[in-house]
Amino acid sequence: LLSSLYLSHAVKVSAVEVNTPEEIFVENGTDAKLPCTFTSMEVISSAASVSWSFQPEGAATRISFFYYFNGKPYPGKDIPFKDRITWAGDLNKKDASITISNMQFRDNGTYICDVKNPPDIVVKPGEIRVRVVEK
Repeated sequence: LLSSLYLSHAVKVSAVEVNTPEEIFVENGTDAKLPCTFTSMEVISSAASVSWSFQPEGAATRISFFYYFNGKPYPGKDIPFKDRITWAGDLNKKDASITISNMQFRDNGTYICDVKNPPDIVVKPGEIRVRVVEK
């Protein structure tokens, strides 16, 4: 009897799975597309959102620098990526990619792509280690 009571109260929650390459190399001064795709069992709704953050090489904290919600990109207005971010994704195609123009050595670090598609929840955001290299 107890097991049937427990099962009747189970809530079905599925996860959004975010996929990114582990590491990419970008030539100094060029544009970099940061690929981020995801899978979700739910229909992509207007409540779906994407946020990108950056953890500079050797830093302990992350900087949020881009948000996409309700069909609109909201690039951060602060350094280090001021006026360099372009939305390159399409949520209907389960693509949450962005492009950063004019990559510099100071852009070395880890980029974190976090996708939310309620009621699905994210288990783990995607992380890309970016290495800016000489030409």
